[in-house]
Amino acid sequence: MRRQAVVVGAGGISGAWLPVLPEEGVEVAGLVDLDESRARAQAAKCGLDPLVTTDMKRAIRQVRPDLVVDLTVPDAHSAVTCTALRLGCHVIGEKPMAASMGAARRMVRTAEETGRLYMVSQSRRYHAPHAGLARALAGGAVGRLTALNCAFYIGAHFGGFRDRMAHPLILDMAIHHFDLARLFSGADPRAVYAASFNPAGSWYAGDPAATCVFEMSNGVVFTYTGSWCAEGMHTSWHG
Repeated sequence: MRRQAVVVGAGGISGAWLPVLPEEGVEVAGLVDLDESRARAQAAKCGLDPLVTTDMKRAIRQVRPDLVVDLTVPDAHSAVTCTALRLGCHVIGEKPMAASMGAARRMVRTAEETGRLYMVSQSRRYHAPHAGLARALAGGAVGRLTALNCAFYIGAHFGGFRDRMAHPLILDMAIHHFDLARLFSGADPRAVYAASFNPAGSWYAGDPAATCVFEMSNGVVFTYTGSWCAEGMHTSWHG
């Protein structure tokens, strides 16, 4: 059965979603962005002809979609998601879930109260190499797992909202690595220590570097060090 979606946010990440949704049987019936001209240009680039507007509520009420795809900046995720849920839509959202724990809890509570489905895209765990490693670890290929370590160094010149975020690495990138630690350990964190900082030479307003230590619920210790302003020898995006 073909479903209809209203996509909210026509920035760079929408280029990864808009061509794929129709391939998965989802009609992009509405596209919302604060910049209507950008939304129209992105729709045309992807060969789509949706309702284009700056008003999300109008789009939802006019289209009456099955779901909303939230591709907005992190600070907007909570408001977009909660509004869409209350208007009767399921929501698929880009990571990070929210900009704060309080906002994330409001989103979960709203999904529970409305009986709508809310999903967050955390795609790295589904990459074939990661899934294969997780199976090998779960099968005892290296014996009992006691520790995980990840180092990540990339000089990311995205520009835009990330350059202004308080914690761009932890909130917008390292969450991928944190989720992989959950996958590989087969456990959730029960305690964490984290120190973030803004190194000399950084072009970010906030902290693009961090060191973290996680204690997982099964006793595994995960250590993480990362930087999004490292201009030397880079790691892969997976760390």
